[in-house]
Amino acid sequence: MNTRIASLIQLASLGLLAACATPREQCIAGATQDYRSVEAAIATAQGNIARGYALHTQTVPYTVPSTCYRNDPYRNIVIPYPCPTTQYRTQTTPVAIDVSEERRKLADFQKLLPQLRKQAQVRVQQCVAQFPEE
Repeated sequence: MNTRIASLIQLASLGLLAACATPREQCIAGATQDYRSVEAAIATAQGNIARGYALHTQTVPYTVPSTCYRNDPYRNIVIPYPCPTTQYRTQTTPVAIDVSEERRKLADFQKLLPQLRKQAQVRVQQCVAQFPEE
């Protein structure tokens, strides 16, 4: 679950950066996306194993009481009224895991990483060739 959240955050970050990135940077980001995702999954699994539990992060809404004001055109006064606003906080909670299953996933990710590294290197070289620095 935590890996999915990390992947979504990375994708959202890349989406925001893509608007400002050069074509070369966009190409390199796309070329290394799988490699970076597996690296993040490895880091998450290692942290989970070290702690003995995973961390589930979610955004939780809460209401903040506020006071707003409006002008009364008939009496020419300012009238206060309640206007609660919704804000959000990030809440992290521990989640039980099967440590042996987490170790298996970590081993699978670590086996996959060298192949993804080679693929990323080849793709980055293609990006550099396609979009030389100016």
